[in-house]
Amino acid sequence: MRNSPAANQLGITLIELIFTLAIVAVLASLSAPALGNLIQRSHARNAHDMLVGSLSLARTSSVSTHREVIVCPSNDHATCSDGIWWQHGWIVFEDANQNNHRDEDEPLLEVVDSQPGIAIATSSGRKFVRYRPDGSASGTDLTYTICDRRGAGEAAAVIVSNPGRVREARPDPARATVACAGLGR
Repeated sequence: MRNSPAANQLGITLIELIFTLAIVAVLASLSAPALGNLIQRSHARNAHDMLVGSLSLARTSSVSTHREVIVCPSNDHATCSDGIWWQHGWIVFEDANQNNHRDEDEPLLEVVDSQPGIAIATSSGRKFVRYRPDGSASGTDLTYTICDRRGAGEAAAVIVSNPGRVREARPDPARATVACAGLGR
């Protein structure tokens, strides 16, 4: 007895292929927002960690060298910017002459590049952090608010106290809204 030619063929039908593609499309559409949130959370956490690392470097350097060290926002990676926005990058430098801005002969200790998809804002009263040789931060407490595309509800805050200690906190809603308005600036 001979088998018919159709019985020996292997493969899938067009209907099976369409159903498989439909299932894959539904699963992909369900997982895409979660993946986007995961990526945004990762970018925000990375910016947070880089900022905390820069503040720690500045404090440690000021104590070890017995010099004042400044952390400030910088658009050109060489001088301080005048503003509350930090997402374009920042610099850490020794302020040897204590004039609150970087001169060409003052060494850069760190340069941090821009943080795409993130907004980082400080209050308008404090635009930079100055660490003294004893590790304290001059001026009032400074709060950085970090926001990403997930919105103000997911914003985070980094606070630098007068003694120079850095800690995390939940930002107040008004600061979170201001920081999130800086996305795309």
